[in-house]
Parts: sequence; C-alpha cells; structure tokens
Amino acid sequence: MKNYSFFLLVISAALFSCNNQPVQELDSPTKGKISFSVDQNVQDLTEQLIETFESSYPDAFLMASFKSERDVINDLYQDSSRLAILTRRLSAEERNYFENDLKFGIEEIKIASDAIVFIVNKSNTDTSFSKATLRKILLGQDSLWSQITPGSERGRIDVVFDNGASSNLRYLTDTLLGVEKPGKNVFAAANADSVFAYVNRNPGALGVIALNTIGDRDSEVANNRRNLVTVCAAGADTLAAYKPSQAAVVTGKYPFVRDIYIVKIGKRAGLGTGFASFALGERGQLIVQRAGLAPAAPAERKIQLTEY
Repeated sequence: MKNYSFFLLVISAALFSCNNQPVQELDSPTKGKISFSVDQNVQDLTEQLIETFESSYPDAFLMASFKSERDVINDLYQDSSRLAILTRRLSAEERNYFENDLKFGIEEIKIASDAIVFIVNKSNTDTSFSKATLRKILLGQDSLWSQITPGSERGRIDVVFDNGASSNLRYLTDTLLGVEKPGKNVFAAANADSVFAYVNRNPGALGVIALNTIGDRDSEVANNRRNLVTVCAAGADTLAAYKPSQAAVVTGKYPFVRDIYIVKIGKRAGLGTGFASFALGERGQLIVQRAGLAPAAPAERKIQLTEY
C-alpha cells in the first residue's frame, strides 16, 4: 500500500511539473524569435534586410550568425539552423539528404545577384584582367606582376581571400579552375575587412571580395572600404573588360556573378517564411537595389518629372 501511495505521489508530482512548464510559443511570419546562419560574404545586405524587417515588425527578432559557406551548410546538417542565406543553391547530394533522408521540404528563394570583385593597391596600374589571366594568377602560373606587365617591379602577386572556406574561393574554383587547385600564392585572411586592409598595405596584393561589401553608395562603411583600394575590371579579354557594378551585373557584362538564396528547411510558415517574403517583396528588393546588387524581382519605381 505504501508503495502504491508513493507511486501516485510521483505521478502527481510529474504531472504538476509538466503542467507548470512554460509552453514554447511557435514563431509566426511576423512574430517570434529565430536564429539562422548566413554566408559572411552577404553580411552587409543581410544586416540591412534584418534592420528594416525588425523595424516593421517589432515582435520579430532575427539572430543571424555570419560564417563561412562551409559552416553555414554544417549548421543545416546539424539542425542548429533551418534557415540560411547562401550564394548558391543546395547541391543534389544536399537536397537528397534533406528531402529523401530526413523527409523535409526545401525552399530556395533567389533574392539577388551579387558579384565577385578583384581589388588591388591604389599604386597598382594593373587594374584590368582577362579571365584567362586571372585563372593563371589563381593557379600560381603567373605569380609575378612582371608576368602581367613586363618591367613591373611590384614583385610577387599575393592573392588574398576572406577565409579558407570562402564562398568566393569556392565560386572561382568552380568557374575558373575546374579540377585544379589554387596555387601557393593564394591565402586566406580573417574576413573581408582584413582583405581590404591587406591590399591597402601591400602594393603586390590582389584581393577578392563580394560586391555587396562596397556596393551601397550611401553607406559610410562601404565608401571607406572602397577608398582603400582600386576596384578592377574583368572580362573575356582586357578590351571587353567591365568593372563590377549593378548595371554590369544586371546586363551580364561582368563575368563573375552569382546568385544569393534564402534556403528554408521545412514546410512550416514561420518567421523564416515571413522574412523570405519580405526580402523578395517590394521593400526588400529596394534594399537590394540600394546595396548595389541586382534584385531578383525588380521593384517598380515611380518617378515624377517636374518641368520648370
């Protein structure tokens, strides 16, 4: 009898404990709190989108962690994040894991097109490159500036990326190098600002960054970065080379363009869905335009012309 009474006491205590546990409120498209991972190469654009979204919806809290592309994908695999912003779509293997192995739905929403940008020291007069020359530089076949411009005294070409798992490095490896690996003259810094600082200090450096780090002409941070370096032109050859700009990205004249996607794992319409809808909506696309990138769904802009 005592054992039976003790059993009832334990059950009652457990039920009381469960009933007093706070119920976790699910997020909605305009309310709640979520954490998600973002490729650090689109940090500037993401921060602008988050700031405007949260100001529009005061009960929404978006905690973004800015990481390398590799770490963003790992967060999705480990289920520590079901929302991500990447500069590529998921691979067939990645999609198969989420859709077939885990039975999760996937949404990949293109919100903008960005570009890979090459920068040099302000003293460097080599500011226009063909795709073939850039490939040789990345492979280390052309490792001296004198191989680019005979008689140059700038010495070795040091190619610097933002980090070793950078989406910029992955993109150029895929598009220019194929199965070959970058040369010994290629190395990684800590982040994009480290690339700007290194190129600014070293006359022989060639930096690789994303357009959205310098695209917003109204941003003091972007303008300060741009003033540290010279932005280079690129093309099939130097006679048909274009500097990276919003217009050159939209028209396809600039050769190194990649898309930005919001990747959502799962079918529930929560805060991630609301944020993605906002980013692809009129206000979000105006932010993309202001950032100097090509919007996925260009917003209509009405301009009133006044005659004097």
